[in-house]
Amino acid sequence: MIRLVAIARTPTGPAFTVVLICHVASVLLALVAAVTGIVAAALTLTAKEELTPWVRSYFSPGVNWAGRVLYLVPVFGAALLVMSGGAYQLGDTWVEVGLGLWASAVLLGESVLWPAERRVQRALAEWAGQGVPATVRGSCRTMFASAAGLVMLVIAAMVVMMAKP
Repeated sequence: MIRLVAIARTPTGPAFTVVLICHVASVLLALVAAVTGIVAAALTLTAKEELTPWVRSYFSPGVNWAGRVLYLVPVFGAALLVMSGGAYQLGDTWVEVGLGLWASAVLLGESVLWPAERRVQRALAEWAGQGVPATVRGSCRTMFASAAGLVMLVIAAMVVMMAKP
């Protein structure tokens, strides 16, 4: 008796591999958002009247582009879905769960983390060195908690994407 065994098609090829590497790299680079939380925690704990140059430089006004790399994750993910030749689809549960976790991470970043970061940037740009203002400490605590939440969401999405339940 001949048995036919269905073999799951696993996409391969150099182009797929390059896009997969870009997808994973954008996730890992987006995790740099955790650094924001760590630096914010360091700023909260500082009792010095003068900030270290690296902390002042880190919070210089501007957009946190490393965190915004998070927006590239679904772009490369969509390319991988298309390149998979139907092996992976948007309707797959693991893809939907991953997108939901990603959307939650972006929502947390845009609504809590990055606004708190901008408040700290503005406050430190005007800071004259008379002790770290209470508003900065509060925003730093918000940054630390929201960065931790963002990292947990991204890691959960990574686990889902790798396990493909």
